[in-house]
Amino acid sequence: RDRPTMIEQQYAMTGLLIMTTVNMFLGVVMVAEIIPIEYGMCLAGFSMACIVWIVKKQLMGDQRLWESPKQYKKRKGESI
Repeated sequence: RDRPTMIEQQYAMTGLLIMTTVNMFLGVVMVAEIIPIEYGMCLAGFSMACIVWIVKKQLMGDQRLWESPKQYKKRKGESI
């Protein structure tokens, strides 16, 4: 099962939409000078990393985002 299903694509798109909304909210809060820019930028980076990690865990489980050189050689050797 190499191709993502529509539900998985929708889940990933929802994660991106949530990330965009959080960043827009933090941008407004920083421009309104409710929180300092340094705190807002750190919070934005942390929230993006958390959202990416949560979505990756939900969609991929414990599968790595990259393969080792040994796995690559094995996969390329089988396809040739």
